[in-house]
Amino acid sequence: MQQFNNSERQRGFTLVELLVVVTVFAFLGLLLTNSLFSILKSNTKSELIKEIRQNGSFALDVMTKKLTGGSNTRCYSSPSRVVFDDVGGKEITFLCGSDYIASQSAGITTQLVGQGKLSVTSCAFSCQNVGAYRKVTINFTLSQPGTSTRQEELARQSFSKVILVRNQ
Repeated sequence: MQQFNNSERQRGFTLVELLVVVTVFAFLGLLLTNSLFSILKSNTKSELIKEIRQNGSFALDVMTKKLTGGSNTRCYSSPSRVVFDDVGGKEITFLCGSDYIASQSAGITTQLVGQGKLSVTSCAFSCQNVGAYRKVTINFTLSQPGTSTRQEELARQSFSKVILVRNQ
C-alpha cells in the first residue's frame, strides 16, 4: 500500500472551487455590461440635450433680434402667435404650431423637427403693456420625439424669454 502526502493529493481544483470562480466572473461580466450600456445611454441623452439646447437658443436669438427692433407688436392666442412690423415696415409673424415654431419666411425649428430629431411640446407668446414699452413673453419646450417611461431616457428643455419692445 502506497501512502500519499498532502502535497501530492491537491493537484487540481474541486468542482465547488470552479463553480465559485465561474460565478464571480459571470457577476463581474454582468456589472461591466450594465455599466457599459449605461454609459452609452447617457452619452446619447447628452447629445440629444445638446442639440435641443442649441436649437432652442437659436430660435430665441432669432426671435429676440427681430422683436427688439420691431414695432406695432400684437399677440394672439389661437394659434399662439406674435405679429409685428420689422425695421423696414414689413409685417412678420412668429407662429407656434403643434410641432414647430416658425415665421412666415421659414421654420425656425422646422428642419430638425422634420428630421425627427426634436419636437415642440408646448409653445406660447404673450404681450403686455408696461409703461411706454410692450413686453413680449416667449415660452416653448423642445423635447426628443417619442415617449419614454424611463426618466434617464427623456431629453427635454424649456425656454423662456421676456423682450421689451421699445418702438411702439
